Amino acid sequence: MRWIALTAWAGLLFWYGLSGPLYRTESLRAIIGQSALDGDWLYPTLYGEPFLTKPPGTYVAIGLASLPFGRVTERSARVPTALAATLVLLFVYGTFRRFVGENRAFVIALLMPVSVLWLDKAPSAEIDMLQLAWVTTALCCFLRAYAAKEEGRPALGWWIAALVCVTGGFLTKWTAPAFFYLTVGPFLVWRRRTRWLVSFDHLFAAFVAVGLCAAWATSVAERVGWPALLDTVGREAAQRFAPKAVGKPYPWVESLTFPLVVLAAMVPWSIPAACGLARRPEHWDPLTQLLHCWAWPNLLFWSLPAQHNVRYVLPVAPAVAALGILTCCRWAERGAHVVTPRRALLAVVVAWAVAKVAFVEAVVPARTAGRDAAPTAGELSRLVPDGEMLYLCKLKDEGVMFYYGRPARRFDPARLPDRPFLALLIAQEWEARDRLGNVELIAELTDQQKAPLYLVRVRPAESESWPPSRRTRTSSPSAP
Repeated sequence: MRWIALTAWAGLLFWYGLSGPLYRTESLRAIIGQSALDGDWLYPTLYGEPFLTKPPGTYVAIGLASLPFGRVTERSARVPTALAATLVLLFVYGTFRRFVGENRAFVIALLMPVSVLWLDKAPSAEIDMLQLAWVTTALCCFLRAYAAKEEGRPALGWWIAALVCVTGGFLTKWTAPAFFYLTVGPFLVWRRRTRWLVSFDHLFAAFVAVGLCAAWATSVAERVGWPALLDTVGREAAQRFAPKAVGKPYPWVESLTFPLVVLAAMVPWSIPAACGLARRPEHWDPLTQLLHCWAWPNLLFWSLPAQHNVRYVLPVAPAVAALGILTCCRWAERGAHVVTPRRALLAVVVAWAVAKVAFVEAVVPARTAGRDAAPTAGELSRLVPDGEMLYLCKLKDEGVMFYYGRPARRFDPARLPDRPFLALLIAQEWEARDRLGNVELIAELTDQQKAPLYLVRVRPAESESWPPSRRTRTSSPSAP
């Protein structure tokens, strides 16, 4: 019965609200997911070029979810997140009940997504919830390995499962191994089991995980070259851990206040979770110890990188929520004479169900109103002839391009195609259009921020249609 209740609860929280306009970077994920569906499964591609700042995990998941439809849609782009969030609840319940009992494990799984962060991220066509799912599943498998080892049962299978999940997280977002070992390391030190890190079970599982990651990296390097892969990943790391290398000062104030910002974003559970620190450590069971090792070392470590965003540390949300819920369970048992725990639980569930419906029906439409990506894309589709490639240079409005739904490619202003081509320019490029050759304005459009976009036909000066001897002519913005 509890499994059915959790599945139904997940259906409301994660599967209701799949439709609706894509928001912010959702469109970027959807476009790259379409590239995966078109055959670029090994590494992400955007407008025909490698896009290696993130691994391919999320994009492959979007592509697979879109297979039944033949293309990526608003709904299919969000299916991986909804599925991942559902599996997290079920896996947490199935694992935690071995440590805290059926009732408390059920309450933890039921109330874990009662947070604004989950409300915004599930469902969404984003990376962060998938990363949370991989890290959570990996640590649940580690808990199973720990229990098996303590009971004298074979643990190799659970170690392999844990490290394979870490691999899945690494191929979704690079940070999964850090979240895993920043949790497991302090936990094993606390439990005086550090020798397990050099045991055959762990080393063999780590060998499997490293082998899978190395096989992927080698396959990518054969296609794009090691310099391109290492340079892209290196620049991505430098932005976070060596900001001076990219010309930015270290944000000391942000680093010091970031833990407080994260805890504020994880209200309501962060407050009782912090209060739970006052409980004497000798009263903490292994699950509570793991949750503390999961939450606080990761929160402190991820305050050190130069870039601070709550979604970067979303994988600690289950630990903070579980700690807070366990503390609330103890409070509810002490105050059972005031209100029964069952009534309190029912009140929270009903209130959050109402909040979910209000978010989908009111907040989501309001935040996407007036962005007009679909109408702009429709006009663009009408103006671009079927079968003709559209070229982009600095445009980063993937909302318009997702709803445009047809192939597009990047062009380099220093190496233009040798034939006339259609291009979509931003205002900065339009002002410098003389560098492109003869530019004919076809239409002026607007992006989602109401900034101008210019659909033009470019005839390079060296093109056969426009020989160098003829004077380059450009049209004015008022041209039809």
